[in-house]
Amino acid sequence: MLARPLDVPYDEVDHLCAGIDHQAWVLRFRRGHEDLYPRLRAEMAARHVPGRAAGQLAGDDGDHSGVADAASTYEGGNEQVRTAIMSAFGCFQTESSHHASEYLPYFRKDPEMVESFIPQRWDYYEVCAAHDVGGELDEQLARLKTELVPSVEYGASIVNAIVTGVPAVVNGNVPNRGPLISNLPDDACVEVPCLVDSGGVQPTAAGPVPPQLAALNRTNIGVQQLAVAAALTGDVEHVHHAVALDPLTAALCTLDQARAMTEELLAAHADLLPVPLRPR
Repeated sequence: MLARPLDVPYDEVDHLCAGIDHQAWVLRFRRGHEDLYPRLRAEMAARHVPGRAAGQLAGDDGDHSGVADAASTYEGGNEQVRTAIMSAFGCFQTESSHHASEYLPYFRKDPEMVESFIPQRWDYYEVCAAHDVGGELDEQLARLKTELVPSVEYGASIVNAIVTGVPAVVNGNVPNRGPLISNLPDDACVEVPCLVDSGGVQPTAAGPVPPQLAALNRTNIGVQQLAVAAALTGDVEHVHHAVALDPLTAALCTLDQARAMTEELLAAHADLLPVPLRPR
């Protein structure tokens, strides 16, 4: 993903990644004694500029077994969002530019800005729904009857390591006990390298992440904590607090607009909510 644009063999790369789900950071990116970050920054700054498509986003046919063989930073799409994040805060962020832009207040303030930073749409719901058109679902079911090949997702590796005892290392989301990332809250769910074997999932301590990255993580952790508090206490005001503190919501809505939107969402999903969180 990052090694390919630099023509560096993946098995020669030494890296460390830690943070939270959808917002983890490549803290170390080296080949031997060479820090690859200067080359990566130059490559991405030259390749990913606002408004220019770096290539066509790959279609999703449901078969992810060979994704790693041809993976680029985001299957060919413009990576201006991640390039801008790296330039401003110092490290490459793991989430795609489309999704990363939804966790930060900087890239979706108006349609023109969205078009500049993310020139190609990627509507995940439509992508998933399209799997059930034109016989694609039948094709995927037929594929399950052939020899299965593990994808780049971690599920098969985790199950294999636990069942067979053959160790694997994955980046996993685990409670921040210890804490594993010392400058994030103890009750947060963090993403760190984990050893998996017959003993289960054993997370490793990553220490502190750079303070500016921890600050970005905390903007999302606070939202998560308030959402959990709402679920555990039944206090619907914590739902409003969580939405109002969401970075993208704050970039687009006034407090009154955020409250009205949240009330509309609560009403629309009332039959799925615990009774205390339903509109009265």
